[in-house]
Amino acid sequence: MRLIPFHALLAASATAGEPLISEPPTTPSSGSESDWDFGMALYAPLMGLEGNIGLAGLGPASVDVPFDKILENFDAGLSGAFEARCGRWSITADAIWLKLSASGNPAFATQFDVKQEQLTASLSAGYEIYGSESASLDLVAGGVLNYIDVDLTLQTPMLPVKSRSASSSQEWVDPFVGLRFNQRFGDRWTLFANGTIGGFDVSSQEYWQVLAGVGFRITDSTSLALAYRAVSVDYHQGGFVYDTVTSGPNLGLIIRF
Repeated sequence: MRLIPFHALLAASATAGEPLISEPPTTPSSGSESDWDFGMALYAPLMGLEGNIGLAGLGPASVDVPFDKILENFDAGLSGAFEARCGRWSITADAIWLKLSASGNPAFATQFDVKQEQLTASLSAGYEIYGSESASLDLVAGGVLNYIDVDLTLQTPMLPVKSRSASSSQEWVDPFVGLRFNQRFGDRWTLFANGTIGGFDVSSQEYWQVLAGVGFRITDSTSLALAYRAVSVDYHQGGFVYDTVTSGPNLGLIIRF
């Protein structure tokens, strides 16, 4: 059955792992190995979702939500990232907190009501395996923590059982490894691309992410970034099913200091 807004909810959540602090500092890594550069990003992950999600006793439901419907289900949320870089090494932290609610009509005379709260946070370390005046390639590795609390209610007024409800909270950590590439063009433009793969049956059966975009430097310390991101997570625990692909544009403001 199709549940229209269900877990557009989780669309932004799976994006943690490689945030939009992809534009390197103005000074290349050939500078002093003891100098630290710091970056902070605030971003809007307008992601759509497709896949299967369910709780024990309800679902799984087939979900197909375009990213342009996300804001209709948004209650509250914060998202941001922080990066510290010294020489060839970097450390990146990313976090997203969301509260969402939605209703859908997967079949005639039925209604799903969904409420969920979620925290997703990642921490990764990177090492520059190639660097020049205008380009860099980093090897990255880390982990992403997911916490999800979901309440579902299925209303079926035409059936003998008028209502069924289910609630579940899940927390899991997925490891990942990947590559991060940056290429400068002139003084203001940067092309970047990231790719990570993880899960490895530690928690999720599979986890992968790809991201590509462009950055535009407004000032010496401030940039805008526009990227397209796709994330796949396949997680099963008991009756809890989360097997989705999330994709869509991300807009970020990057500040370096």
